Amino acid sequence: MRAGSPDPSGVAAHPARPAFRRIHTMGTRGGRRLDTVRGLLDALRDFLDHGAWTQWPLPASVAVFVLVCAVGVTALVPKSLFAPVAGALFGAIGGTVVTLVGATLGALISLYLGRRLGRERIGGWLHKREALAVLDRRLSRNGLVPITVLRMIPVLPSSVVSYGAAATRISTSHFTIGTALGMLPMTLVQCAAGASVRHGLSTPVVVSVFVGCVSLALGMVAVRRRGGEPSAAVAPPASDGAE
Repeated sequence: MRAGSPDPSGVAAHPARPAFRRIHTMGTRGGRRLDTVRGLLDALRDFLDHGAWTQWPLPASVAVFVLVCAVGVTALVPKSLFAPVAGALFGAIGGTVVTLVGATLGALISLYLGRRLGRERIGGWLHKREALAVLDRRLSRNGLVPITVLRMIPVLPSSVVSYGAAATRISTSHFTIGTALGMLPMTLVQCAAGASVRHGLSTPVVVSVFVGCVSLALGMVAVRRRGGEPSAAVAPPASDGAE
């Protein structure tokens, strides 16, 4: 071989080989992780379609889930943990209904327990916190709109709203309706996410996400028109300073 002639063994290509190997390795690892995720999803779908729970009558499954959700929400477990499971078990629409019933029931139990503990005791704790004192004043006057806003666009944790409402004079009907209406948009989206694991992007899943997002957007627009900020719906009016 003459001096200066190109090396037929491809030595010049050696510097590129480590980079190629790294890319190949990354691609292989990414493919393995994707296969793992697919395997987990397939196992989950198989459980949802053929698991032991499918042998239960539907009313029994619904009743058990509502009870578990209600107890969990009462014990300060976020509703957002139950909604995707309900979507996977009962579908986007059915899961939304089941979750709303369970979470609203849990909120009502929290309201009842708070009032059983005594409004004076909770009221003293309530007024030590400025935001909760504001909640007291607003809910005692007309609680339907404020409780709906607080559930839809959380300014306080849901459990705080439920137990805090016990120290106010909010009517049970306003509390119940406002809780269900306020939780509806995000519950639709969360249940749709769970249902998509089992059914993919089916029509109910797409419709649920669309309705949930539109409802949430309309709620935020309405709140901002009322006062400019989500918290304005629960802020005291100017005359409150004289009380």
